[in-house]
Amino acid sequence: MAMYTNQTAEELETWRCTSDGIFKSQNSIWMKINFVFVFILIFLTFYLSFKAARVLKNHNVYSKGSQILLMITLLNANLNQLIFLEIRIRHLVHIFINSEDPCKIEFHSPECTYDQTIYAFTSVMSTGLLSALTFDRFFALYASTVYVRNSKDSAYMLITVSIIVTVIVHIRTYGGVSRAGYVPSCTYPPQLSLNTYQVVNNAIFWIIMANCVLTIAVLLLNIYKDKRIKKSVFDTKTRYNSFENVLTTKAICSVTSTQFVFLSFSTAALAIIRTLEAGMSEEVFHINIQYINGGVYGNLSIPVLIYLKTNQCILQRRKSIDKMTNHTGTVDSHISSLKTAWET
Repeated sequence: MAMYTNQTAEELETWRCTSDGIFKSQNSIWMKINFVFVFILIFLTFYLSFKAARVLKNHNVYSKGSQILLMITLLNANLNQLIFLEIRIRHLVHIFINSEDPCKIEFHSPECTYDQTIYAFTSVMSTGLLSALTFDRFFALYASTVYVRNSKDSAYMLITVSIIVTVIVHIRTYGGVSRAGYVPSCTYPPQLSLNTYQVVNNAIFWIIMANCVLTIAVLLLNIYKDKRIKKSVFDTKTRYNSFENVLTTKAICSVTSTQFVFLSFSTAALAIIRTLEAGMSEEVFHINIQYINGGVYGNLSIPVLIYLKTNQCILQRRKSIDKMTNHTGTVDSHISSLKTAWET
C-alpha cells in the first residue's frame, strides 16, 4: 500500500500533496457511486434495526441475558454505522471542496482523531460482543441451573469484559502513536500504527473464526442434549427449556457465522488485492478498498438476522408449545386409562 511507509513522523508531515493515483481515485465516478451505495446500506441498517429492536423488546423469545447482549450488539452496530456515515459525509464534502487541489484533497491525520477513534473502537467492540454471545450460549449449556437464575448478571459481566478488552486492544494499537501524515479518508488508521493495526485485524479474524467454531460446537451439543431429553425426560418444563436453548443457540450461531463470512470476504479480498497490487494502479487499489469494507455489510446483517431469527423462533416456539400441550394431554389420558384398567 503506497501510502504506508517506514518514514518518520517528521518526514510524513512533509508529504502534503497526494500521489496522482490517490488524487484520481478520490475524484473517480466509482468513488461517488460508492458513497451512494454505502449511504443506502447504512440507512437500511437504521430502519431494519428499529424493526429488530421492536421485535426483541415486544416479542422476546430469548433469555434475559441473551436479549440484553443482542440489544447491545445491535446498538454497537448502529453506532459503528453512524460514525461511518459521518466519516463518509465528511469525505464527500472534502472531495467536492478540494477536487482540483492534490495538496488539500487528503485529510491531515489529526483531523480524524475523534471519528476514527470511535469507528475503530466500535469495530473491535463488535468482535468482543460476538465473543460475549458465544460465551452466553456456553454458560447456558454447561451451567444451565445457575444461568437460568443469573442470565442478566452474566450478560452484564460479559459486556463489561468486552469493553475492558476493547479498551486494552485500542490502547495497544493506537496509544502513543503519532498521527503524523495525511490519509485519504478518516477510516484509514494513522500511518505509523499500520503494523499493529494489521496484527489486530488478523487476530480479530481468528477470534471470530474461533467464536464461529465454538458456537457451532455448542449448537451441536445442545441438539444432542435436546434429543436425549426428548427420549428420557417427560417433564414439560425441562423439555421446553432444552428446546429454547437450541433455538437461541441457532439464532446466535447465525449471527456469528455471518460476521465471520463478511470478515473473511473483506480479509481475503484485501489479501488478493495486495497480492495483485504490483500489477494494479494505485487509483484502482484505493477504489477497491472502499468496496470491500466487511464491517458495513456485517453491521447490516445483524438487524436482518435478529429480526428474521426472532420471528422464526416465535413461530417454532408456538408450534412446540402446541405440540407439548397436546402431547401432555395424550400422556395424561393414557395414564388415566392404565389406572382404570389396573383397578378393574
